[in-house]
Amino acid sequence: MQQKLQNLLQLLDDESPTIQKIIETEILTNALSFTIDQEKYRNQLVNEHLAQFDELMKALNTKLVKKSLRMLKENSPDDIDLEKAMLIISKWESPGIDCNQISSKIDRMAEQILKTMPKSGHPLGIIDHLSYYIFNVVHFSGNSTDYYNPDNSFLHKLLETKKGIPISLSILYLLIANRLDIPLFGVPLPAHFILKYYQGEDEIFFDPYYQGRIYSRDICIGYLENTNIENFDSILDGCKNIDIVTRVLKNLRLVYSSYEESPVKSSEIELFLEVMVLPN
Repeated sequence: MQQKLQNLLQLLDDESPTIQKIIETEILTNALSFTIDQEKYRNQLVNEHLAQFDELMKALNTKLVKKSLRMLKENSPDDIDLEKAMLIISKWESPGIDCNQISSKIDRMAEQILKTMPKSGHPLGIIDHLSYYIFNVVHFSGNSTDYYNPDNSFLHKLLETKKGIPISLSILYLLIANRLDIPLFGVPLPAHFILKYYQGEDEIFFDPYYQGRIYSRDICIGYLENTNIENFDSILDGCKNIDIVTRVLKNLRLVYSSYEESPVKSSEIELFLEVMVLPN
């Protein structure tokens, strides 16, 4: 299949509408691969085809993102791959990014954390170690001065600016934890997002936005008592990756509809949300 696609891309300069339609159809049929591994296809093109390829990718960007999210969801009916979903959303905002380079940055962070990770001890030590590295070694922080900047929600922008909001900082923890087999789960509090470590009898809630501040279950329940939530366990048990991605998209919809108004971006996010909430 990859060779077939590469052969088709060699026909980018063919002005035949039929050929161009075939190329577009094949790209969308393989949207997930083209979105995540776009640089791989681009690097195998001759120079005279690069501008045409970039132009086509830009023109198809919203369709590619929507189809990629749908394919991601269809491929994993129980949940979705959080990292790929966040890379796809980043690709929507910045079509020219290299997804593999972004993943490699997180790989390197996980490798550095592992070098000094405690081999044993209480899980609090693991959480403290993660938080110390993220906030004191590589200097990430919550963006309290520009909270509603859309950059705070995109994975590639978070890695670039090292500033984020509760859910994007939580996602960074989750992606690192996944590489290190640390059992972390997202906890979708109303108007806030935290994480918990959960394994056996160990349940520890903590807040990535406030540099890993530890909360007891009672503190979390006290927070929920001031909301309209009735079933506290449904929140504190944690959520799936698809719930996290949906919340990121809803945050972006709010930003683009109320703070940095962009009707086009807001309407495109609605298309992505439809994919997330509709059954397979």
